[in-house]
Amino acid sequence: MLTPADYRRNFVVDTLDYAFFSLGMAFGSVFTLLPLFARNLGATNLQIGLIPAITYLGWSLPALWGGRYSNRLERKLPFILKATLGERLPYLGFSFLAFALAGTYPDFALYLLLIFLGISSFTMGFLSPIWTEMIGKVINPARRGSYFAVGNGLGALMGMGGSRLAEKIIATHAFPQNFGFCFLLASGAMAISYFFLALTREEKGVVGKEQKGYFRSLWSLVKRDTNFAHFLLARIFLAMGIMGGSFYTVHTLQNFSIPDNYIARYNAFFLVFQALSNFIWGPLGDRKGHKSVLIIGSLSVIFSNLIAFLAQSPAMFLLAFALFGVNYSAINVGGVAILLDFAPVEKRGDYLGLGTFIAGFPAFFAPLVGGKVADGWGYPSVFLIALILNVVGFLCLLGVKEPKTFEDFS
Repeated sequence: MLTPADYRRNFVVDTLDYAFFSLGMAFGSVFTLLPLFARNLGATNLQIGLIPAITYLGWSLPALWGGRYSNRLERKLPFILKATLGERLPYLGFSFLAFALAGTYPDFALYLLLIFLGISSFTMGFLSPIWTEMIGKVINPARRGSYFAVGNGLGALMGMGGSRLAEKIIATHAFPQNFGFCFLLASGAMAISYFFLALTREEKGVVGKEQKGYFRSLWSLVKRDTNFAHFLLARIFLAMGIMGGSFYTVHTLQNFSIPDNYIARYNAFFLVFQALSNFIWGPLGDRKGHKSVLIIGSLSVIFSNLIAFLAQSPAMFLLAFALFGVNYSAINVGGVAILLDFAPVEKRGDYLGLGTFIAGFPAFFAPLVGGKVADGWGYPSVFLIALILNVVGFLCLLGVKEPKTFEDFS
């Protein structure tokens, strides 16, 4: 049985694990640095497009099997400490590619880059429900929202610093060594993260029964728990609605005459509002329920889409990016924590696996759909469609009953 001292210790060490892992991801960002590295290796647009596609697919699809496997584990930590090497070591592999292969064998380095990325992303997706279920055990239930908020907020702040340092390294060192140094820093941050993760104290938990027809049982779960089904429906629409924000930067570059520093300003607004809002979501979710966090996040992205659709100047997009950052943090905090509130202890793996898959898989193809719409009717049409999808998701979310009971709040 975990003591109050164990819970306090776990809050600290797992928050630091979360934060340093986020820092590592900033030094090896799959949305900025890896595509830029691939472009310098001579990648085509299709190959560059494979980077976010592989990432989103890896983060979502394996979660279904991860949730099933989690049910077999009395203690999650020993398995996580072994398997997480699959999501961390590829970043050391990226560094090897930059230092040893990029200059002489760029095509081979590019193929290995995609393979390493696949290994890391699919491992991360598989471990996501197992790690989340462990967090549900080792963090005081009354402080789960605060844990996700502090970890995500501290990680965002550290990630901002990491991103600025990576920019300087890229600018002041020659290719490909500049990327090699960034990926080495990513590996170092993840090694520190691993150290704090290993300090977690976890007790044995309930082992679920092995189920035949596992995926049919997930469908039965959805039919039986109608409140959770309504929540999943809302998450599908909100995940599809994320397509709007994916094209804010491209739209402003193509339609407004803006200097380069304006793009950096957009990114700064997004990161600052993401980081600061995290520290609101934790206490709010712990006291009022995590549905309230998602409601505010949904309203934020709706107004973000509306501003982007109506914007007549690049300055208006500063507010659009700020509100998009607020939504991003709300999803990262409330969207994960609420899954633990929905799930009974003996079924947590099933709920977490299905919830993670539903929340992530639409993001795999939403930007592809948005790109086709943009090619045919322009970016404002993408923002309008995203606005409609998010409004539908918001209305679905209003119909979801808060899974926390009155007794759960402290």
